Amino acid sequence: MMIPYRARRALRRLFIAVLVLLLAAAALLLCWLLWLNRYVIYDRYEGARLDFQQSLQYPPGETAVPPEPMETVEIHYGSAGGDDTPVNTELVRFSGYYVTLEELLADFDGVKQKLEALPGGSVILLNIKDVRSWSYYTTSVGMQSEKFDVTKMDTLIAGLKSRGHYLIARIPAFQEYDYILADQTQRVPYGLPRKGGNGSLWLDTEGPCYWLNPTSDGTLTYLIQTVTEIRSKGFNEVVFADYRFPKTDKIAFEGDPLQALTDTAAKLVRTCSTDTFAVSFTRTAADLTLPEGRTRLYLEGVSAADAASLAGQAGFEDAGAHVVFLTDSGDTRFDEFSVLRPLDSAHE
Repeated sequence: MMIPYRARRALRRLFIAVLVLLLAAAALLLCWLLWLNRYVIYDRYEGARLDFQQSLQYPPGETAVPPEPMETVEIHYGSAGGDDTPVNTELVRFSGYYVTLEELLADFDGVKQKLEALPGGSVILLNIKDVRSWSYYTTSVGMQSEKFDVTKMDTLIAGLKSRGHYLIARIPAFQEYDYILADQTQRVPYGLPRKGGNGSLWLDTEGPCYWLNPTSDGTLTYLIQTVTEIRSKGFNEVVFADYRFPKTDKIAFEGDPLQALTDTAAKLVRTCSTDTFAVSFTRTAADLTLPEGRTRLYLEGVSAADAASLAGQAGFEDAGAHVVFLTDSGDTRFDEFSVLRPLDSAHE
């Protein structure tokens, strides 16, 4: 049966009208999803969730203002001799032992017993913070572990210090998670934003953690306050582990990452080091030049055959005192430089 001409015209018009409405609905849905993206917060425990109250703190076009520095720890900017005068950089070659955070948490009493058996004046590196932001000592700057009795660590540190040990604290340089989640309104500007994320931060799922932006004033203040507190605990040195940018092309960062790392390292050394306290780094950016001052370069995962070559590339006049290898190898080629080995090797 043939459909009348007028009926066909009416059906054609109806089809076009329905098609236009569907396209308009699809466009509205897309715009709504893009708008909603700014309110999405990613949490390890709850997954993706919406937080309209928090996200309204960042209306489009408004520049986030860094918070005022926290007043929990006093900070003195500048070196002991002024900005133009490096602090005493006399460091000596050493050998000693390192303790991982996993070892401390798995058998704290056993590790404590082994540390107390070391001769006085030994060099000891302790990992005292994780990438989740939790500190395993009493802190008023960052976030204190609630699953570990931090007073036990405080007592251990004080006891080691009383026996004249040279104490080194190793902490993540830029990896944080719960610290940012705890106060996103204030701390989101500290982090590295995700490309196309409308201000949301890039999440490193391997941690999981967020990465702090080395050029952020809030980041620098936080790191300086952390180091100042660690120094007050009796440590002789702090090592920033994983001192680098994350290996991803999904972050939005304007500027030269290598220059940003170099400038921040110089500020940390100039501000936090003294004639009795060193600020050091685990370098993973191959071309990073460490600043002048009381600082060391820590390297791990290096074969003994490559030790001398890598130490020479560091650019220190006295590589033996300024380059430290963390290794479980007993190869004596490491002993030309400073070296730290597992605590168990002291008792074998």
